[in-house]
Amino acid sequence: MAFRCKGGVASVALLVAVAALASAAQGFPNPFGHEEFTDSYYDDTCPNAQSIVRSVMERHAAANPRTAPAILRLFFHDCFVNGCDASILLNATDSMESEKDAEPNATLAGFDVIDGIKSELERSCPATVSCADVLALAARDAVAMLGGPSWGVLLGRKDSVTASIDMAKEDLPNPKDSLAELIRMFEINGLDERDLTALSGAHTVGMAHDCKNYEDRIYSRVGQGGDSIDPSFAAQRRQECEQKHGEAMAPFDERTPTKFDNAYYVNLLARRGLLTSDQELYTQGCETGDLVKTYAMNGDVFYADFVRAMVKMGNIRPKHWWAPAEVRLKCKGGVASVALLVAVAALASAAQGFPNPFGHEEFKESYYDETGGVASVALLVAVAALASAAQGFPNPFGHEEFKESYYDETCPNAQSIVRSVMERHAAADPRTAPAILRLFFHDCFVNGCDASILLNATDSMDSEKDAEPNASVAGYGVIDDIKSELERSCPATVSCADVLALAARDAVAMLGGPSWGVLLGRKDSLVASMDMVKENLPSPTDSLAELIRMFKEHDLDERDLTALSGAHTVGRTHSCKHYEERIYSLVGQGGDSIDPSFAAQRRQECEQNHGNATAPFDERTPAKFDNAYYVDLLARRGLLTSDQELYTQGCETGDLVKTYAMNGDVFFADFARAMVKMGNMRPKHWWTPAEVRLKCSVANTHY
Repeated sequence: MAFRCKGGVASVALLVAVAALASAAQGFPNPFGHEEFTDSYYDDTCPNAQSIVRSVMERHAAANPRTAPAILRLFFHDCFVNGCDASILLNATDSMESEKDAEPNATLAGFDVIDGIKSELERSCPATVSCADVLALAARDAVAMLGGPSWGVLLGRKDSVTASIDMAKEDLPNPKDSLAELIRMFEINGLDERDLTALSGAHTVGMAHDCKNYEDRIYSRVGQGGDSIDPSFAAQRRQECEQKHGEAMAPFDERTPTKFDNAYYVNLLARRGLLTSDQELYTQGCETGDLVKTYAMNGDVFYADFVRAMVKMGNIRPKHWWAPAEVRLKCKGGVASVALLVAVAALASAAQGFPNPFGHEEFKESYYDETGGVASVALLVAVAALASAAQGFPNPFGHEEFKESYYDETCPNAQSIVRSVMERHAAADPRTAPAILRLFFHDCFVNGCDASILLNATDSMDSEKDAEPNASVAGYGVIDDIKSELERSCPATVSCADVLALAARDAVAMLGGPSWGVLLGRKDSLVASMDMVKENLPSPTDSLAELIRMFKEHDLDERDLTALSGAHTVGRTHSCKHYEERIYSLVGQGGDSIDPSFAAQRRQECEQNHGNATAPFDERTPAKFDNAYYVDLLARRGLLTSDQELYTQGCETGDLVKTYAMNGDVFFADFARAMVKMGNMRPKHWWTPAEVRLKCSVANTHY
């Protein structure tokens, strides 16, 4: 059996994962705690849970007004370190350091409040309500007690059995962080710039405990413009710090430091934000700056966005779904071993009359008479992948780590073969390179870069090629020729997905654009999805807001969107319907209007060709990969709505259009970075079967 291959023992991680999958296959909750959250989670098992939390919170807050801000901060510091799992509450043990002892958590308080709530819950509902849910509820009640909004808390979290002091040091935002760094850290946790700006409003209450958190602002930024500080505010803070020898406490919001309101944002408008990480929301941010002004003028908008963002942050889960979890009996301690959890999962299954998930039952002839003996396909697929990983073999479903050197030993000439065939085709047909670049985009945006776009239709499957957005896509013959040469040189080695990624890189370079190292190791999908094409590919008439949303779904930000749109510096659109709205409806309207002479030229061509005119995206240098596309946008001569709105409707994107128009090197660098990022897009489900196709147009089972 796989667990005993080469005398080895299956890894604990594999056993843990199998236990979870076996439990799920039987319809039981995941024993590692990562179920769907609901606000009714304890309605049957502990109906008084929320009232108990609120009662204890009110008692502590009445005795100590610093309680509510402390609990709110405690929740933030928990969620940003591997999800909202109460790991922040664990004390150190002989084998584990506590997150409490990490430098960013040195001034945290409120642990005793959570312990007090948990004690009362244990008396009322033993071993039922997790410490993670206690903290989430207490944070909500803290905001409401301070005069802020309330909301329904989604419940069902479980408590981590471990803590990580290293992750606390790495993953928590720093008071001196730049806006760019804050945006990056929030994006890692699935939070956008609106969430960042709203959640930062928690600094409308609470205090900074040490001058070192803001000394750079009060000593270095006076009178500098940009992120400068109000001189009188800086002088006041300097005086307090010097009098207290650097240990002065200062409120984040000097106006109403004990009230949850929007005064924090009013302070930022006056450049009286205490921390660099606060002030930069207004002085360095485009989208965030606009939100600061909105929240300062309208507290109701701030409240609504804060609630939405708190729910979103409260849903941050551990990075690995198989991370062991439990409902702690005491929030500060009690770390169950993984072995114990695995054993309990088996015993619990047996107690319910179900098979032992680890297989050691009595054998009998009638074993499958009632069940039919068919294991869940998802379970079989997942277990196969996990078993393979436990033995050190690649994931059989193809989703390994990508690297540039992937074929160095197995097919060292792969990249030169791709380039050679690309050059031959491009010399014969100058439309080759733009077509291949477009083909790569259209593949990656539909369930990742898996070459699904190359598959022909079968009796049981429609082809993505036949979806309306792909009607004018070309270059399939080029990819087939490259693959044929690779098969002669390195049979069954180089995937069609990697061929397409390499060919797209070479296409850009052949057109005069940048080159970059392509990360390799993709595998080819066995299936295509026409429906996903229709849903996931951007449309030429999409608004900027819709484009931003679609790109964010693929972890691509506004910089990626603006840079990747620059691929329209080459190529042509094949039908007037893609831009007829712009050339007929937007002339002279301002905002997203179009240059009248450009519109007249395009209308004439469309009418002469009965709506079937082809037009270059970039009229200046349509066969050269350069930054002229962005120059066209500045002149409102962008062909598509989805192009022009980057400049006329976007704050961050508009600034980037101007930057790229003035500096082609910046565009080239950002384009290469974004292409690598897009090329790393994987199928949504890691267990999706994959292979190295022998022929790009058909799965191996049909070849």
